[in-house]
Amino acid sequence: MKDITIPQAEALAGAPVECQTSPPRNILVVDDDCDIRRINATVLRRAGYHVDTAEDGAAAWEALGDHCYDLMITDNNMPNLTGMELLKKLYASRMALPSIMATGKTPEEEFARYPWLQPAATMPKPYTVEELLGVVKKILRETDDAATGLQVFHSQVSKDEKVHQTGELAGVPVQCRASPPRRILVVENEPDIRRLNAEVLECSGYEVVTAEDGLAGWRALHAARHAPESYALLITDHDMPGLSGLALVKKARAARMALPVIMATGMLKTQDLFTRYPWLQPVATLAKPYSVGQLLGTVEAVLRTADGVCEQIMPPMDWPSNGGLKL
Repeated sequence: MKDITIPQAEALAGAPVECQTSPPRNILVVDDDCDIRRINATVLRRAGYHVDTAEDGAAAWEALGDHCYDLMITDNNMPNLTGMELLKKLYASRMALPSIMATGKTPEEEFARYPWLQPAATMPKPYTVEELLGVVKKILRETDDAATGLQVFHSQVSKDEKVHQTGELAGVPVQCRASPPRRILVVENEPDIRRLNAEVLECSGYEVVTAEDGLAGWRALHAARHAPESYALLITDHDMPGLSGLALVKKARAARMALPVIMATGMLKTQDLFTRYPWLQPVATLAKPYSVGQLLGTVEAVLRTADGVCEQIMPPMDWPSNGGLKL
């Protein structure tokens, strides 16, 4: 039996389908092709989802501002605002929404250049009804798993909301390079590295909060969620007791925290992991041991990109003045 492609899927429109979600999950379907948009919506509604549609990226952006969604399925090649441009706006607004790009030609070059914009999945057109429903179910299930883990974790840490700040920071007066200073959360279980990172960043004009492990890092992120000034960047090690750096990023993404992340570690094989879970993708990675110049260069490049200057983050060169100091 041949697969039923989306253009042939109207035959399923009248078929009753068992509801897969209770209550229904909210999905936004974005496609400038009215037939595909209508059929996708019909198939998903028959599967038990609540579906809104948008005829292009601009209409989708308005919908995202008015409603809360659990998933977005978007084409790329659209008038007014492309799917790629829509993902960039989501990232710039710190809106952590799982997305599926369903398009004729996946923009692989742009994803390679801006890996932090990778959607949760891609589906090349034409795709089958089974493929559509399978990918949607998979992404929502993984999102649910992350959210469940967040709830369990939150119940464990709710007894103590105190943010641990460790390491004595250098009291050297410096000229602030950011006005107001950008807040950076540094999560590192090695006291010497944690202290040195804080000193280097503070001497460069940043406001720094440190946490001794992933648990303390989550407390800091959670405490700052509704604060007037949240964190502009998270720098975290991976190999830590209690809660690893990867687990910390998972909790942040499950809580819809889309702040940029720098993963600094000597243990984690990032390529396979972030290919499997692209929505966890950090903006950059730092392999230990890294130099002061690499730390500052990566931080500056990440914050510059997060401010809307879209450019590929390349491994920065050491600054001539750092004396080759390694962390």
